[in-house]
Amino acid sequence: MPASSILLLESNAAAGEVIKTSLSGRGYAVTLTDDIDGAFAQGPEHQLVIIDIANGPKSAVDICREIRATPAMTSVPVMCVSATDDVEERIHFLEAGADDVMGRPFDARELEARVEALLLRFQRSKGLPPVVSADGLTLSRARRTVAVYSPKGGVGTTTVATNIAIAAVAQRPDRVILVDLALQFGGVTTLLNLDPKQTIADAVSDEASIREPEMLRTFALRHDSGLHVLAAPAAPEAAETITTDHVEQILSTLLDGYDMIVVDVGSTLDDRALTILEQVDTVILVVTPEVGALKTMRTLLKYLGDAGSIGQKATLVLNNPFAREILKLDDVESFLGVKVAVEIPYDPFLYLKAANEGIPIVTGAPRSAAAERLVHLSGVAFGADGYQVPTSLGGRKPRGLFRRRR
Repeated sequence: MPASSILLLESNAAAGEVIKTSLSGRGYAVTLTDDIDGAFAQGPEHQLVIIDIANGPKSAVDICREIRATPAMTSVPVMCVSATDDVEERIHFLEAGADDVMGRPFDARELEARVEALLLRFQRSKGLPPVVSADGLTLSRARRTVAVYSPKGGVGTTTVATNIAIAAVAQRPDRVILVDLALQFGGVTTLLNLDPKQTIADAVSDEASIREPEMLRTFALRHDSGLHVLAAPAAPEAAETITTDHVEQILSTLLDGYDMIVVDVGSTLDDRALTILEQVDTVILVVTPEVGALKTMRTLLKYLGDAGSIGQKATLVLNNPFAREILKLDDVESFLGVKVAVEIPYDPFLYLKAANEGIPIVTGAPRSAAAERLVHLSGVAFGADGYQVPTSLGGRKPRGLFRRRR
């Protein structure tokens, strides 16, 4: 897939000509320059920037960091060439925002393959559909990362995460991954009837694996639907081996390997969970219509509102596990001061059957009311339904316990 234009920042004219000749032979139009300042103006006009700066007033790492901080160049992929194949040097480039790093010495075929792979990844991400409103106006690009969380366990976060991931993969088989970050007692594989041989704990035991998309992909299970799953550790104590840095790196690497990512965050609010909630595009908060869950959710919403921007990208889902509707939708919204985006209906048999058989509702009972709501929620989460994530905080003012009970 030849690109139309590549900008090569090169401090060594001879080395630059070698790279230019190699890529030009593959059909790329390569612009070679040593003008660092001019590159910031030229960069947005190109499909790829390659940085091969060995000396000068600014290091290659500094240049990469500045490019990533330039708004006009956020959508342009950056490849860096390091002087050696030293792991620490490559990590510095990745931390500065490089999308790929190639160490010297390298073969021309490796350079061509890496350039093509990088451009393909960015082409796929740009190919995601935009969010279109009912009147046909484009609102924003579709979202790629979704986290499902609740401060109270047992409210259905894993059911929601599993079903919206299955719904998403129907359009993009083998391009959607579900990550189980309920690290101590994750239940994703149970709901999908999968038997993991490797888990996220195995992946983090090898630092290189969580930095290379293709290597990390080998730790995921493949469900019959085409969904890929990165399973939670098999033993609760293994959760301690997974750090905040691991979680952040895994999400970054998965974005290079998949079109859509769903994360089941569970119900623990630690640094790892906060890292995910901060990084993803959409946060689905699941609550049930009962006093304990609602009080806990209201505390969480206040905390998120005080702590930063997470609340601004949150979507509230009301899951109804009770046969008798004691608390109405309006009661829930009034108490929390938040608009409910999707209400998942009660069913006396469907959810239990799905859990016991390991067949998600959206595939096992696709015509049910629950499946329809979950498919809709998947579209809401990824921005495919023309739906803008409502502001979770700053809307209606929360009221005192409940205005009425029935």
